[in-house]
Amino acid sequence: MSPLRKKATMRIKMTISELLKSGAERLKAAGIDDAEYDARCLAEYALNCDYFALRLDFQKELDEKAVEKYFSLIERRLRGEPLQYILEEWEFMGLPFKIGEGVLIPRPETEILAEFAFDFLKKKNDPIVFDLCSGSGCIAISVAKLCPNSTVYAVEKSDAAFNYLMKNIELNGVKNVKAVKGDVFDKTILFGIAPDLILSNPPYIRSSDIDGLQSEVKKEPITALDGGEDGYDFYRVIASDWIKQIKSGGAIAVECAEDQTEYISGLFSEHASDVKAYSDLSGLPRGVIALI
Repeated sequence: MSPLRKKATMRIKMTISELLKSGAERLKAAGIDDAEYDARCLAEYALNCDYFALRLDFQKELDEKAVEKYFSLIERRLRGEPLQYILEEWEFMGLPFKIGEGVLIPRPETEILAEFAFDFLKKKNDPIVFDLCSGSGCIAISVAKLCPNSTVYAVEKSDAAFNYLMKNIELNGVKNVKAVKGDVFDKTILFGIAPDLILSNPPYIRSSDIDGLQSEVKKEPITALDGGEDGYDFYRVIASDWIKQIKSGGAIAVECAEDQTEYISGLFSEHASDVKAYSDLSGLPRGVIALI
């Protein structure tokens, strides 16, 4: 039995207030950012309730089973397992997505792609969208919800990620997302279909930088992070094989690292009339949009 488990079970019963305080203190002592938030999320998950319910019952005494379940989750977090994997679900654009080992965790900055898609597509009739390297399907499904007249093709190679993509299509009840099991490096995928818009948050971290990532980030699939020697492998194939399929008057929008926008803009400018970088809410360059 680990020292943490021993400490957690020394006192069999705890109130919700005591449970939250103890969990947050342990996470904070381990140097975990947002320790109080993580402790609260894990309590909601362990006790199967929302924070409002927790607050109403702050002085409620929990039994041994509930306390042990909570601290087993705390232990997983202390071992570096991402909070989102422990919770098995995360929100993106206000929608729920099943998340776990083998799929990239949706991040707030990626919502910019879905927001751009909505603005770009809202005046188009029955638009076609490609979401390349779809992962959990967070972009594809969000766009399908925002633009119910669209048809969104979500392309994903990884078996594990594709499984989550299918679960999330069902979870969110979208009928206008078509999951495509395939590799974006395969020129035959979706050949002959002309999209109005291509979206992608592909792997873009340089191979040599992978080892230096935070340990928690390295819990996510390397195939969803590693963009090749210089980080541009996926952008080059998108520029050479995919952009030419886009309809006249269409567009492409991709996420990238803040130091990659200039190079990617150069790749896309060979095929587009108007190319520009966009920034996230903190003002950092986050991706590239090109109009065809």
